[in-house]
Amino acid sequence: MAIAGRLLSADHHAEMEQRTYLLLLTNVFLIAMDNDIQNRLAQLGLQLPAPINPLGSYRTTVTLGDQLFVSSLGPFKDGKPVVGIVGDDFSIADAQEAAQRTMLLILACVEEACGLENVERCARLTVYVRAESGFTAHPKVADGASDLLLALFGPDRLPARSAIGVFTLPMGIPVEIDSVFQLKR
Repeated sequence: MAIAGRLLSADHHAEMEQRTYLLLLTNVFLIAMDNDIQNRLAQLGLQLPAPINPLGSYRTTVTLGDQLFVSSLGPFKDGKPVVGIVGDDFSIADAQEAAQRTMLLILACVEEACGLENVERCARLTVYVRAESGFTAHPKVADGASDLLLALFGPDRLPARSAIGVFTLPMGIPVEIDSVFQLKR
């Protein structure tokens, strides 16, 4: 298969087919689900972790008008930070899982701050990816967070997003996500 004048490998083609299948499956869930984010998470087989307390001199969330700002967060598993470098210690799929885990933690903090039922949409994501120097698939890693938002809020309420490669992140985490949510009026 050729895209923009370059030949795609069989692995890349299979990866694209799997992603297309997941997005189609997501749309089926959107049709079948009600508007309750918690119910959607349960139908996806996911649950929110406990929200995290600040690890320094800052607040995890701040509300200004109809916007909720969430401090940059990273992935935790069993109460400990997930650590590693994408492209060395983590495959793209592992990094996407770390991004999804981070998005679930962000949503837990949003739930604690104002209740997910009061969220209109995620308006902005900045996804920082700690990767080896030759890694270039940062947007694919960020899809781990964005695809969860797609499943929960639908395609018309996806956020604007940046995916940025970095040399280091706090505690050695592979992904850190900064987010802004729009609240219902």
